[in-house]
Amino acid sequence: MTKFRIALVAASLTLALSYAIFSSAAPKTFSTPHLSPQTQPSNQKSLVLTVDDLPGALPGNDFALGDLKTLQKINRGIPAILKAHHVWAIGFVNERKLQVWGERDARAELLQMWLDNGLTLGNHTYEHTDFNTATLQKFEDETIRGEAVTRVLMKAAGQTEKYFRHPYLKTGATREAKTAFEQFLKDRNYIIAPVTLDDGDYIFNDVLAQALEKKDKKLEVKAREAYLQFVDASFDYAEKESQTDFGRQIPQTFLIHDNQLNLECLDALLTKLEKRGYKFVSLDEALADPAYATPDLYVGDGISWLDKWKVALNLKIELDKGPDPPKWAEDIFEAMRKEQQKNNY
Repeated sequence: MTKFRIALVAASLTLALSYAIFSSAAPKTFSTPHLSPQTQPSNQKSLVLTVDDLPGALPGNDFALGDLKTLQKINRGIPAILKAHHVWAIGFVNERKLQVWGERDARAELLQMWLDNGLTLGNHTYEHTDFNTATLQKFEDETIRGEAVTRVLMKAAGQTEKYFRHPYLKTGATREAKTAFEQFLKDRNYIIAPVTLDDGDYIFNDVLAQALEKKDKKLEVKAREAYLQFVDASFDYAEKESQTDFGRQIPQTFLIHDNQLNLECLDALLTKLEKRGYKFVSLDEALADPAYATPDLYVGDGISWLDKWKVALNLKIELDKGPDPPKWAEDIFEAMRKEQQKNNY
């Protein structure tokens, strides 16, 4: 347990920072870069799997710390499933969820479970901060605060933390803030982890939680089946958008969450993706595809990079075209979130 205690000491240190604020006007046009033989796109469909909100995305509340035994079950099970399918994956960490009195070592060990299974970790800010409502200074501080424990554990495992994932996929409310933060990340040797598709798993996770709480077996089955059906709809749409944007299938970057739903469904989900012809690759492999050199010129709410890139590609963004989860699931999700907010006041 020594490395966990070292990590927690590191997490408590006062961090000094001098920020370099950078801004520049974005280019108005985009041209496809020259492709060397090494960067020629492949016909093989490929996919990067990324998992947000370690050490646990809890139902009803994005910021809940969760029960330790539940989190141990989730973080023991999901990495084991990924390993069984030979999937390289990144787990993006909110370190606030490690800071529970009397459980700090045990919660640091939840991250170690990922490293022990040959996976890697990334920074998702300390407490899942919304950049579009936070100041640049606050968001930079949250990023630094969110790396203290993770970096120590990764160093002990012979790894370096280098990936950053924006919470809610929100990259800044203004072009100036977005550009300045991108420079900040470069200065700290971070690479932004884009997302080309997600499957709304947080909605179905809330439904599953309600079913488990009420011991409603029919709703449990319905939640799992609807989730896996929505995975198909999400991939159908992302593949269509890839064709629209680039005229081919680019490597997809897929976002899921570290939750009970994926503990129960991830094996079936990965089997489904294998049958769709996907090869699982690392983020570095995906980013080497020339599509990912497309500049992200979008400023606004959190959306897929397949939509963000349309600005540079002079294509229309049509957010209402994508698939929606079934209304009954969204209704349960909204009711649970409202109830949780009421209980927090």
